[in-house]
Amino acid sequence: MPLILKPIHWIGQVIVDAIAAVGECICILLVTIKQFRFVHKNPSLIVKEMISVGVSSLPLLFVTSIFTGMVATIMAEFEFHNLVSDKFVGTAACKMVLIELGPLLTAIVLSGRVGSAVAAEIGSMKEKEELAAYVVLGLDPYRYLAMPRFFAFLTMIPCLTAISNALALIGGWIVCVLALDITTYTYSTGMQYLFDNMDLWAGIIKSVVFGTIIFVLAYYHGTHSKAGAHGVGLATMNVVVSSCLMILLSDFILDAFMFF
Repeated sequence: MPLILKPIHWIGQVIVDAIAAVGECICILLVTIKQFRFVHKNPSLIVKEMISVGVSSLPLLFVTSIFTGMVATIMAEFEFHNLVSDKFVGTAACKMVLIELGPLLTAIVLSGRVGSAVAAEIGSMKEKEELAAYVVLGLDPYRYLAMPRFFAFLTMIPCLTAISNALALIGGWIVCVLALDITTYTYSTGMQYLFDNMDLWAGIIKSVVFGTIIFVLAYYHGTHSKAGAHGVGLATMNVVVSSCLMILLSDFILDAFMFF
């Protein structure tokens, strides 16, 4: 191949590989959704994954959410100081947390904690040929591996987002009372001012989409991991990077649809 054509060939190969990856991710999603008819037949697997995704993530989520609310409130006070009433600090904090910071940071944190764990687990099973053993025994990996995890992501990430929103607003209240000399009444009144139910629902809708993205990419990179510890480690890195990028992209698209 002539040297001048090599960049064009490389670009074309990247585009083809990207299209193939997107198509496979869509197939993973559709096949996993098809397995939802067996949810009631695997309660133990479902509960185990819900604990792994949800309950085990609470300590990390508690710390990140509290400080997220504190930072959002401090920045709101810094921007609004001597410009508008103090109640708008609560308004700005509530809007930022419910619409953006709560669902976005929760998804990014969980992509690092849970998404990487799923990719590493699936990758290790592939290396040990456990996925092939499922097929040999007549067991569908999508039913026993993918579906319980996807169901846990869909149910627990919205719950974690709601908890994160509450903790962040509590963190903002702590800063207001202890550091900014803003009363509880002023802060709570500001949160109610300009509040719209769509603010709350927007965060929940985003969390469902983000959970779907994390699961699909984690399962995809896990099943495509290379042999050895290096291959599994590379898969976990890829799932975190790709999840964060797709979460940010989908966040922009969802905002454009819901608020414009």
